[in-house]
Amino acid sequence: MTQNKTVGRNDPCPCGSGKKYKRCCLAKDEQRAAGERVQVAVPDEDAPSSAKAPDIHQIPAMLQELARKSSSKKDCAGFEELLAQTKPILDYMEREPAIEAAADAIKAHRAEFEKLARDDEAYLQRTRALFTEERFVPLRFTADDVRRAFDEVGKPIAGSSNDQFVETMRKAILHVADKDRRNQSAMSLLMHLPDYVAANRPLDAWIIQHCSYLTQEETDESNPFLFQMFSFGYDSWVTEQRSREVAMLHELGMDLPRLEGMSMEEIDSWLQDQQADPAKRARMEKLLLANPEQRAQAEANLEQLERDAHKLLERPDAAHLLLSPDEVQPWLPELSEGFASMCEQFPDLASPSPSAAAGKAFLDSMVPLVREMVAELFTPERLGQLTAQLKAYRNERFAAGDKKTAELANGALIYVKDEDEPDCNQFLCALGYLSLLRGSGTTAQS
Repeated sequence: MTQNKTVGRNDPCPCGSGKKYKRCCLAKDEQRAAGERVQVAVPDEDAPSSAKAPDIHQIPAMLQELARKSSSKKDCAGFEELLAQTKPILDYMEREPAIEAAADAIKAHRAEFEKLARDDEAYLQRTRALFTEERFVPLRFTADDVRRAFDEVGKPIAGSSNDQFVETMRKAILHVADKDRRNQSAMSLLMHLPDYVAANRPLDAWIIQHCSYLTQEETDESNPFLFQMFSFGYDSWVTEQRSREVAMLHELGMDLPRLEGMSMEEIDSWLQDQQADPAKRARMEKLLLANPEQRAQAEANLEQLERDAHKLLERPDAAHLLLSPDEVQPWLPELSEGFASMCEQFPDLASPSPSAAAGKAFLDSMVPLVREMVAELFTPERLGQLTAQLKAYRNERFAAGDKKTAELANGALIYVKDEDEPDCNQFLCALGYLSLLRGSGTTAQS
């Protein structure tokens, strides 16, 4: 059955399955139609009717022969490209009867598959195990694929939130999995369907069929198959990055196992030694210039840590970093007056659940007060005290194995150290804001 032009994508499928045409026979009809459009030659109208129809599976051999005989590199490349585009379709058409039979055979297991799909953890675990099998190796993304994607959408930043990391990965997958790659992967997946049915693995066959559909139809989303294929490339990319970092450290007279076994105080001491020695500093700068990708990544990581440093103050064990009640006391009357004034404009501000508009208005009204307080309190001496507190807290979290928090503390430490405009420093302003709220007992939504 070729695609019926009178049937819309959202109409009931003519096969009588009860599903929409796009979710049932559309893909098969389009693939069959694509095969029918492949013609070896235009038949001669005067040729005898008994002439044998050409076998479309002779096309690959014909294209290979044309490429071999071609005297033009351009023509040869053209034949090879056409062969690469044609062969997967012909291979699929050859297996299409077996694929359709396999799809029919697993219909009896639909309810079992839907039950599995409702259990997210079990479904992802089984999908991960399935797509690590050797037969799917040709469909995996490579480190080069991942590198090109990250060059386009940006690299994941160390210390970034899980949501930020997931979003970066999603964008990278969508960039790599373009329309042509999705179509080829979807077709390749279905070609494995008969083998899994023959091996009495109907649930895995269902996963393959479902992921093939998602890959071809849901083009604005990733899916478990694409994620798993991308993860192999990502792991290879991480390994390459790590190898470069190891090589750079070796050039600086440091090996990675030794570095990973060092405390934060020892790392600080080593970095200070590199900066203090002109020859070592020049060697480090030369090495960074020779590795622009690692330099750019390090700078991006540092910028992200500085942007996220305020998240450190959300932790209960970081409360000691806030200003003391005595320090904020002189600013509390002005805070109370401002809060009362804002309550007149936004009565719900004093309620347990103020509106977002009320919370934002209150926060905006506090900015001048916070900046004034921060500018006055954070003298070089007071900044030195905060720096010492941050360093001690960072070292403590690092020693406890909490490296993510240690990275945030290190970002805050770098951000505030030697700051000559405290009222323009976002971390210090966030610290001042939270200190005022704690001192007044006021709660606000920001």
